[in-house]
Amino acid sequence: MQALQAALKPASSKKVYDVIIIGSGASGGMAAKELTERGLDVLVLEAGPLLDPERDFAMNKNTWESMYRGFGPPGWKQKEQWMEDTAGDFSRSFYVSDTEHPYTTEPGKPFLWVRARVVGGKTLHWGRLSWRFSDLDFKAASHDGFDGDWPIDYKEIAPYYDKAEEWIGVSGNNDGLWWQPDGKYLPPIALTCGEQLLKKGAAKLNIKLIQPRVAMLTAVKPQHAKYGRAKCHYCGSCGNGCTVGAMFNSLSSTLPVAAATRKMTLRTNSIVRHLIVDENTGKAKGVAVVDRQSHQEMEFFGKAFIVAGSTLESTRLLLNSKSPKHPNGIGGSSGVLGRYLVDHFGGTGASGVLPMFAGRDTVNEDGKSSGIFIPRFRNLDQTTKHPKFLRGYGFEGGSAIGRFPGVAYRTPGFGSEFKRQVRRWYVAPVGLTTRAHMLSRYENFVEIDPGGVVDAWGVPVLRVHIQHSDNEREMGKDAAETAAQILKEAGAEEIGISRQLTVPGRIIHELGTARMGSDPKTSVLNKWNQVWDAKNVFVTDGAAFVGAANQNPTLTILALTIRACEYLTDELKRGNL
Repeated sequence: MQALQAALKPASSKKVYDVIIIGSGASGGMAAKELTERGLDVLVLEAGPLLDPERDFAMNKNTWESMYRGFGPPGWKQKEQWMEDTAGDFSRSFYVSDTEHPYTTEPGKPFLWVRARVVGGKTLHWGRLSWRFSDLDFKAASHDGFDGDWPIDYKEIAPYYDKAEEWIGVSGNNDGLWWQPDGKYLPPIALTCGEQLLKKGAAKLNIKLIQPRVAMLTAVKPQHAKYGRAKCHYCGSCGNGCTVGAMFNSLSSTLPVAAATRKMTLRTNSIVRHLIVDENTGKAKGVAVVDRQSHQEMEFFGKAFIVAGSTLESTRLLLNSKSPKHPNGIGGSSGVLGRYLVDHFGGTGASGVLPMFAGRDTVNEDGKSSGIFIPRFRNLDQTTKHPKFLRGYGFEGGSAIGRFPGVAYRTPGFGSEFKRQVRRWYVAPVGLTTRAHMLSRYENFVEIDPGGVVDAWGVPVLRVHIQHSDNEREMGKDAAETAAQILKEAGAEEIGISRQLTVPGRIIHELGTARMGSDPKTSVLNKWNQVWDAKNVFVTDGAAFVGAANQNPTLTILALTIRACEYLTDELKRGNL
C-alpha cells in the first residue's frame, strides 16, 4: 500500500503521458504493470477511491460482528437492485450506488449491471475462476456456423495465457481436455468428500468433473513473495476482500509493480467524460475528466490510450466520445459499437443433501472457496451434438458448509428440534449451478439513453436492450435436468431443481459491444485490441470479446491485455501511433 500511496501524486494537465489508462481493474492494472515495466510513463485514471485493505476489507470478520449478522439493516438491499444477491454488509464499499450511477432498460427486458468503482475494480471480489478459451471458442462460427470467428486463434494467445497465469498465480490441474486447455498451475485445491462423490456421479454419465483453476495462491513463488502475497488459508470469505493477497487482485499484484517502477501516476476519483479528439488526425489526444468529489473539470493528454473501465463503461465512454471526426463515437463507423452484448447465464441447476454426511463434524477443508467445475460436454463434436441448441454450458458447485447454514431455509420444525436438524444437515448440502454460453446477437445492444438521462456528474448514461433467446432457454432446460441426474448418481436426496435463468447481467460477465475482428466494416477493434477508427486507442477489457464461451472471462482479458500492451509499446516506439 505504501507504493500505491506514493503513486497518488498529482497528475499534470501540461504533461503528455506516453499512455493514459482508464480503469484499474483486471485489465487496467495489468496494463499499468506491463507498460511501466517496458519503460513507458503512464497515468492511470480510476473513477473511485483507493481502499486500505487493513481498514476496509473484512476478511476475518464473522457475521456475529455485524449488527444484522452480515445481512445489513432491513430493506437496504432493495434500495439498490444489484445488491440483492451480490453484496453483503461487509462488502458494500466495493460497489457503486444505482442512484448516483443510473442506467435505463427497455420495458420487459431487465438487465442487472453490477459495478465497482474503486482502485482494483471487481478484482477485489471476483470469483477467481481462471479458464483458458480454446479454438472451440475462438473459432466457434467455423464449428457451428453461427455469427463469426475471433480474428485470433488459441495458438496466438497461448503464450500470453502462460504469462498471465504465472503472474497472478492459478492453482489447478492439467486435465488433458482439448476444449479446456491446460496451463501453468500451482498445486490444486483438493476436493471435499462430497465433491468426490459428485465426481463419481458425473463419471457415471460420462461427464468429466475437475478441480477448479482459481487465482488463489496454494504456493508462493518469488514473484508473489516480492510483493507480500501469501498462501490461501481457507478463511472462505474472499468476497469481503483478501488482506493477505492470496487471491489475485490489482491492489496486491499488478498495481504495486507499476508503482515500484515510479513510472505510474495514479489519480483516483477521476470520472472520464469522453476522449478528446484531434480533429486534424482523428486520433485521441486527451481525456476530459470530472473529479468525483469536487466536481472540478480537467483535461489530461497522452500519446496513446487504453480503455479498460469494464465492458459497458468502456463502451459508454466510446459512445460519448462524439466529434465531427467520429459522429457515432470513437469506433462507431462500423455500426456495431454497442452491439452483440452478452452475459453468461446461470440460475438453472439442482441442489440436495448427501445423507451419508449427516451429523458429521466440520473440517478445515470446508473453509475453501473453490468448489468443483464441470467443463462443457455438449456440442463438442458430432457424438455430443444436441438437437435443440448451439454451443454449451458447464457447472460450478460443490459440497461444503458455509458461514451461514443455508439448509435451514428448507428445514422444517421449530425450537430445539429445528436447531438439532439444522446442525445435522448443515454439513451435507450439495449443489450444481449452470455457467452457460449466451449467443452473441446484433439485437442485444447498448446505446446512450435517448431520453437524456445523466449520472450524478452529468455524464450521459446507457440504455440497455437485451433478452435471452430460445437457444438459451433450451440450454437451460437441459442443464437443469442434467444437474439433477448428476446429483442422483452421486447419492444425493431431497433434490430440488431450479429452472429459472438468471436475469442478464446477474453473472457479472457482460461481454462484447466493442468486438474485435478482421474487417473494419463489421468490428470496432482489430486483432490487437486497437480501434480501427483511432489507432492510438486500445480497448482491452471484455468489450473486445467476439463470443462469450461458457468459461469465466477474466484470464482471457488479462492475456489479451498483455498481448495488446506488447504491440502498443512496439508501435509507439516506431512512431506509428
